[in-house]
Order: sequence, then structure tokens, then C-alpha cells
Amino acid sequence: MPIHHSAPLARPPSPAPTRRHVLCCAAAATTVTLPGWALAQQAEPWRIGQTAALTGPLAFPFVEMNKGIAAAFQEVNERGGIDGRRLQFTSADDGGDPAKAGANAKKLVEEDKVFALLSCGGTTSVMGALPVAMAARVPVIAPGTGSDALRPFNPLVFHARASYAQELNKIVQQLGSTGFTKCAVAYIDNPFGKATLAAFDAAAKVHNNKDWKAFLLPETEEGVARTVDEITAWQPTALISLAVGAVGIPFYKALRQRVKAPAFSISFLGSRPLLAALGESARGITVAQVAPNPDNIAKPIVKAYRDALKAHAAGAEPGYSSLEGYLSARLMIEALRRAGRTATREKLAEALHTMRPYDMGGFELRYGPQDHNGTDFVELSYFNGERFRR
Repeated sequence: MPIHHSAPLARPPSPAPTRRHVLCCAAAATTVTLPGWALAQQAEPWRIGQTAALTGPLAFPFVEMNKGIAAAFQEVNERGGIDGRRLQFTSADDGGDPAKAGANAKKLVEEDKVFALLSCGGTTSVMGALPVAMAARVPVIAPGTGSDALRPFNPLVFHARASYAQELNKIVQQLGSTGFTKCAVAYIDNPFGKATLAAFDAAAKVHNNKDWKAFLLPETEEGVARTVDEITAWQPTALISLAVGAVGIPFYKALRQRVKAPAFSISFLGSRPLLAALGESARGITVAQVAPNPDNIAKPIVKAYRDALKAHAAGAEPGYSSLEGYLSARLMIEALRRAGRTATREKLAEALHTMRPYDMGGFELRYGPQDHNGTDFVELSYFNGERFRR
């Protein structure tokens, strides 16, 4: 915008300048004549990117997660940003397609110039984006998946949720303590299904459960009906479905009509939109959660989340997925604050390493130079048809 100058007002003659006056003016001149690129750098927002399944059968947790992220970022921006730099979040939909996730990540890094990636997910999306992020040395913060394939140490990946193996270990432990060890485990022949099945198998070996059985679920209407028949005939004392995709909901609803055994789920399958789609079939399911109960306002971080959601996400209902997004955003905010106004990506990683631990107010994260797992928090919650209970 052009600057318009008006005619100067008449002034009385100034006294002869003193030495102190000259030095003060010189200092002021130095301050206001910073080069343009330096001033622009100070005003630049923190550009944070995401590629995630925001449409399709895998979308439900990430759409909710982004409500929590947006609420946290808007909360900070209303206060002037982080050291004067606002947060800008750019999210791209990949539908769960790893090739599309890779293309999104490339655009985010090369064209949108994002500083870091936040809450990418699910598993296939992260796998697609990771090679691009690694090549550009872009930190990947709080991926929205507990896939154990991502758990081998990576200097640029910082997790903020427990792994699926830890969730399943908690479930298998519960099966043993209640005696419901004859568990039917349904899975689909895709990377998510095979990885979570392997994690269940490993947990079963740790807890000496030899009674369970895996059931492959074909992704056809006929396959759903056949698998429901097979599980019903086996007469399990517990159920768990690792089926993610278009057949997951009709399969589970059909199964619950025939088998009334206690049902369990990992966190990915326990989000509010999915429970709503399951309807009455969701009543009584026990879900492994990787975030605190979003109704527990005794925890300061939960109260802060609910206040932010109410102020900045009109109409959004509190839930585990949006709380996870809020926690991930708060992690990013704190890391940027510690890294400083002119931080590099390397400084961001160093800042995260100083979190030993970082207590948000009832939820703790911990990192170190050789440990990026963040947390092992898992608790089981029971869905009574209206809300989750511990």
C-alpha cells in the first residue's frame, strides 16, 4: 500500500543538538532501517501443513482432529501468535491414498513452504508423505496413527500418542483378567489390518493367551456375511474388529446382531462419528483411548480444550479425536515457543528434546535425543450408548 505524505507543519526552531540527542537519533535510525527481508521474516507466519484422509471411509477421526487443531491455533493467534508470528495451518485431503499423500506433501513443502507437518494420518497417508518429508528434512509432529511400522526411531518423527501395540496389549491384558480369552479378531488384508493383527498376536503371546482366533474379512457383501457366520459358529467370549474401510461398519453391525459377547476396539475405531454410524450396535463397546476423557474437566488441559472448542469451533461436540488434535497442536505450539522466533527445523527438534517431560496439565509428553515415542498413555473406556465411562 503506498504511503501518502502530507505537507509538514510549521515548527519552532529547534535548539542545537546535544551529543546525547545525536546518539539517540542514530540508534533510532538503526532500528527503523532494517533490511526489508528481515522485517518480512519477522512478520512471516509459522506455516504448518497436513496431509490426511479427510474424505472417504477413513476420514472420521481426522475431520474431528482438525477441529481441535484449529481451536488451539486460533486461541494462540487471537493473542498475537507466538512471539508475534501467527500460526497458519494448511490441510490437504489424500483420501488415505499414499500416492496422493506423497503429492500433497511435496506441494506443502515446495510450494506452500511449510515449516513442519502436523497430525498427518492415517497409516497409509503418513507412509506416503514420509519419504518427501525425510528428503526435505521436515519434522513430522504427532502423526495421527499408532502404527508400529512408524515406531522404529526416526530423528524427524515425534509421536504424541501410544502405539496400536500398546493399545492392544491393554485390551489383551483386560481379556485375561476377565476370563474372556476366546476372542474373535476380524481383520482386512491391508497394511493396517496386517499390522494390527501382528500386534494383537504379539500381545497375546506376552499374556499367554492361546484361545483367540483371527478371521480374515473379505471386502465384499458376501464376504461379510460369510465371516459373520464363521465367527458366530465359533462362539467367542469376546470380539475385536480391526476392519477399517467401507465394510467395517456393516460387518460390525451384522456381527453384533448375532454375537452378544463383550466387544473391544482400538482408538482409531472409537471416534464419535463412527459410533454414531454404528448406532445401537456401538452400545457396550470397550475402546482403548490414547487421550484423556474429554468430559473430565478436572484435568486442566481438558478444561482448556473444551473452552477453546466452545470459543473457536462453534457447534463442535467434545470428543476423543478433537481432543487428540488439540493436544497435538499444543505440543507444536510449545515446541515453537521453545525454539524461538527465528527457529530452524533443527532448532525445533532440539526444543522437543527439552521436553523431559512436558506436562500440559494432566497429559504428559516426554522426548529425548533417542526417544521420540512421546507417551504410552492408554486407558480403556466403556461406551454406554451416550458417553464413554472409565
